[in-house]
Amino acid sequence: MNQSQPINLINGKMYCQWPIFISECYESQYFIITYYVNLVTATIFTLLAGGILIMRLIAHRELNLLSNGIIAPLEGFLGFSMLGGIARIVCSVTLIIDVLPTYYIYREMISDAQWITAQLSAITYLAGVFRTLPHMPFFQPSCSDHQSSTTNMIICVPKSYLIRILYWTISITLIIITSGSAMLSGYFRMKDNRFLLNVFTSTRLIAYGISCAILVIGYSIYGRLFINLTMQSFDLVQGQGEIIEEFQETHIIRDEDEREERRNLRFKYHIRKMKMFNNSALMTFTFWSLTSFILAFWHDLIWSILFLSKIQAFIANISANLIILTVLIVILLSEFVHHKGLDETRNQLI
Repeated sequence: MNQSQPINLINGKMYCQWPIFISECYESQYFIITYYVNLVTATIFTLLAGGILIMRLIAHRELNLLSNGIIAPLEGFLGFSMLGGIARIVCSVTLIIDVLPTYYIYREMISDAQWITAQLSAITYLAGVFRTLPHMPFFQPSCSDHQSSTTNMIICVPKSYLIRILYWTISITLIIITSGSAMLSGYFRMKDNRFLLNVFTSTRLIAYGISCAILVIGYSIYGRLFINLTMQSFDLVQGQGEIIEEFQETHIIRDEDEREERRNLRFKYHIRKMKMFNNSALMTFTFWSLTSFILAFWHDLIWSILFLSKIQAFIANISANLIILTVLIVILLSEFVHHKGLDETRNQLI
């Protein structure tokens, strides 16, 4: 990195602005190691996400990937996670080897690609939650004209066409603002224009902060509602099964009990997958909402405080990758249990 460029100096010192460069700056060794770990973990979860996606596409050949104008939620999450992993791999290699050290437009864009794909994966899954809620047995929309005035909490679920409009509007707007700001930030860094560099860096971070806050609200209300209604629906089906069993012969009851046990196991992994995804999204986007707003106004200050900069780099790279890996492993286990149950059912029918 060319230290003669004043645009990269903070208070006259070359601190590692780790999303953009990590070479020839203070404590660069720490950030290089961090990106090596980021490279390894990103490679693992990219392969895992791609493998699960291929497995689901083969097992569910009838699946419509663009149902009602919205990308299928789980497939969308896996696809965007895979793209985000590829972006993390490219970004890690770029910063470790120091490829195109002064071509900041490329560096800003590839760094931004890591975060835009994460946002899109969460937005896609949440859109799927909105689309599914009205079809669940226990769902009672609170925005009805017949709603009692004594209701303490109002939960509104948009119609399908409005969900589709909101999904594409938010996604496209986020892509335009963040990618455009990243490109302009890189351009003005190359032109040594610190004022406009800070303006577009702050614009991008504020956009991410607002998007993360919307996701936190969505997952805290509708994600939890989706989980609760799924559990209630299962209890309803389970209760109906118990009524039927009272009129069966003993050996049939034994077979029903075995099937019930397998069904309970599949449901347990399904709920575990939903809770893991929802809790991970809440924790991750709450943190990044707060961090994005702070960085939007004090990014130079944070990068110049090495302790805070190191913590942020660790969480953004290693911790984020481990969370994604955990979610993917839970999804994989859920898929294995689901397919095992289907195979056993087919064998019994044969």
